[in-house]
Amino acid sequence: MNHIITNPKFRAYIYGVMVAAGAVALVYGLVNAEQLGVWLALGGAVLGLSNGLALANTPKGKHEA
Repeated sequence: MNHIITNPKFRAYIYGVMVAAGAVALVYGLVNAEQLGVWLALGGAVLGLSNGLALANTPKGKHEA
């Protein structure tokens, strides 16, 4: 279950969407900062991310699965 989504470009896209959606929810008062942190952690766990540095460590070059 380490690599649910193996394509680094798609993982980077999903990370970006999660963070952007969280920011919108925070601005509109749908969640507070503490709740947002929990939801982002849950999303990371569901996607099989090991830590908060996943986006920074996603390879940007050619990928072989």
